Amino acid sequence: MPEPLYQTIKERFQLGPAHHMTHHQNLESIFECGNLQSYNRMRGRTYFNLSNEDVQKGRAGIRIKETDRPLHDYVPLYFGFKTPMVARNQDQNDNLLFLRFSLDILSLQGVVISDGNARSIDTQFKVFKTIDDLAVIDSKAIQTVKYAHDLDLKRKKQAEVLVPDSLPIDHLLDPGYYLLF
Repeated sequence: MPEPLYQTIKERFQLGPAHHMTHHQNLESIFECGNLQSYNRMRGRTYFNLSNEDVQKGRAGIRIKETDRPLHDYVPLYFGFKTPMVARNQDQNDNLLFLRFSLDILSLQGVVISDGNARSIDTQFKVFKTIDDLAVIDSKAIQTVKYAHDLDLKRKKQAEVLVPDSLPIDHLLDPGYYLLF
C-alpha cells in the first residue's frame, strides 16, 4: 500500500500540516457549516474578521492566471507557523485558533500552491498536480522564525495552500480538540 500523500510530503519536503488562523468566535459557525469558505463566499455574512483591510484590498486585485480566478475565491492556508499575520494579530493571542489540515488536501480538485505570500508580485502560483510541484516551496524559509531582516525570506515564509471555494472540515486534524471550545 502506498504511503499517504501527507507522509510523503513530510519526508521529502519537511512540510505539514497546513494552517488556517481564525478567531475562536468563528469556530461554531465553521462546524455548523461543515467547511471553511473563501473570502468571496463569506461576503455579507457575519463573522469575526482578523484580516487587515489593506492586505485584503491588495489580495482582491489578484487573479491567479493558472486558473483565471480571483485570489479571493480560495480558502487560504499557510504551510508554516509564526507568520507575519500571526505577529500582526498578537493582541488577539488569547482568541486565536489555528486549524490544522492534513496536506492530503492538496489532492482536492483545483488546489493551488504559492511559493510565497500570494499578495506579492514576486510570488508564483501552481495548480497542484503531483508531489513534484512542491519543489517550488522553500521549506527552510517556511520553518524559520527570523525573517524580518530579509523581505524575500519573509515572502517565502508565507507560502500558501489555496483551496477553491470551500474546504470541508473532514480534512481537519484533531477535530475533537476544537470541540472543547
